[in-house]
Amino acid sequence: MCFPVANTSAKPLLFSPASPDIHSTILCPLIAENFSLTHFDGLTVPCTLRLPHQQSSGRLVIVAPGFLGFKDWGFFPFLAERLCLSGFATLAFSHALCGVRENPLEITDAMAFSRNSTTQELKDWDLVLDSVLLGRLPQAAGIRLDGFGIVGHSRGGSFGILMAEHVPQIQSVVAWGAIQTFHRYDAETQRQWRASGALEVPQGMKLFLGIQALDALERNRHRLDVQRAIRSVNIPVLFVHGRNDKRVKLSEALVLYRCANPHSSKLHIIESAGHTFRTLHPFQKASEPLLEAVSETVRWLQRTLLPAR
Repeated sequence: MCFPVANTSAKPLLFSPASPDIHSTILCPLIAENFSLTHFDGLTVPCTLRLPHQQSSGRLVIVAPGFLGFKDWGFFPFLAERLCLSGFATLAFSHALCGVRENPLEITDAMAFSRNSTTQELKDWDLVLDSVLLGRLPQAAGIRLDGFGIVGHSRGGSFGILMAEHVPQIQSVVAWGAIQTFHRYDAETQRQWRASGALEVPQGMKLFLGIQALDALERNRHRLDVQRAIRSVNIPVLFVHGRNDKRVKLSEALVLYRCANPHSSKLHIIESAGHTFRTLHPFQKASEPLLEAVSETVRWLQRTLLPAR
């Protein structure tokens, strides 16, 4: 199964997905529009908005990537389209300094990536949320923006929890493979990072993070406290985690779930699944663990996102 992931035209792209919805065999055309949000310093946040053709007042779901992720990576277009076919509008975005440029399917700008930090990613989130709350989106007239959900993978899910603490319009969060803490580097790694001025990031191409990323973790320690945030939010949160996740252990999801409101949260464990739910990039085919994650996500949002009035 292959899906369109990029529209180089400024006009909306109308297409029919090549695969039926998991709950239905009816094919529905979708509208997908690529655009960018711009920071005051000129950095841009690439976005893709999807919504069912000729359907109005659909609830919005923001789809957020994690570290080394971007909006056209692997399962993100598939996830966004399945949500769209289930009646939601979806807004997927990439962080401004994720390193993706002309080729939407690959990190190629190592210099931009090296300048990234949680400070920049928090600014990206603020820009996306401000644009949603102010209705500064394409097709905004056909989307309900007064209450929306977030589906995030890895640190994207944890960012979603952090945002829900301060944005009351966020009504539901789904966190796939969420991290319990952003502080993931031991003392020796931090010492070497400061001594050399950069940290190498294991990836296909040589990528590094500058010292500003380490400084940002300390500077944003309170704002990045996921456990504190999950204790304070009073909205439904679904944690979806692969039992065999080696990058973000299942124990991290258990910690977050135990901090959450037990009456409005749920932990769904997917057997035989790792951090990316057995999905490769570029995306070729939806695995059984991915289909299970998407199905649980759709059901959760249909139940917890208030219907449009």
